Amino acid sequence: MLLALLLFAQPTTCPQGDASCFKSQGIALAAGGNYRAAIQPFEHACKANPAEPDACYYWARALYTSDRFEDALNALAQAHKNATPAWRIATARGQALDALSRPEAEAELKRGLSLFPGQPLREPNPLLALTNFLYRQGRPTEALKLLHSAPAPYQSLATYHYQLGRALANQQQWPAAAEALRKAVALDPNLSDAHGLLSRAYYRLGNNELGAAHSRLATQGSTTSR
Repeated sequence: MLLALLLFAQPTTCPQGDASCFKSQGIALAAGGNYRAAIQPFEHACKANPAEPDACYYWARALYTSDRFEDALNALAQAHKNATPAWRIATARGQALDALSRPEAEAELKRGLSLFPGQPLREPNPLLALTNFLYRQGRPTEALKLLHSAPAPYQSLATYHYQLGRALANQQQWPAAAEALRKAVALDPNLSDAHGLLSRAYYRLGNNELGAAHSRLATQGSTTSR
């Protein structure tokens, strides 16, 4: 209902230079999952007024989601220093740099975490972005240490439990991995990556029935973010 109201409220065109209007158009498109279409209105918003809250940041995230990583970095560079919190810019930069296999990605992700005030737990979350990076770099022990250091509010995030389960599975800690992954799918039943890994955990634990059930669920729903 909210998405329908947003879409209905958006004008088909915006006055020249009206950054807020263009940003609202982009938000409505992105809310519907149409990130590629959202790129142009976010670009118009950013270029019309780089100080418009999150305009350049949203442009960069739409580009990132569309696998245009260099363009995402260029968009982030245009953001006014007061338009988006520095931790969000640093984390988004780190993710784009990581996607480009640039060596400075880790330092930027760590900078994002160091600047993070701790709340609210929004995407991209700097702690989870860094643990994801560490895991994919073949450093699951470091990822586990960081995940175990996360404060209590992270327990409400399906992606937190998925990343914890993934790192535990890498260490062959299958009972603990299954417990974390069960929490992930309880919080987000559509998280297909978590169902897939939970299926593997159940097979490893000798529960073929639940392994098969979660294998079927893994073909549905959505995947986790990069």
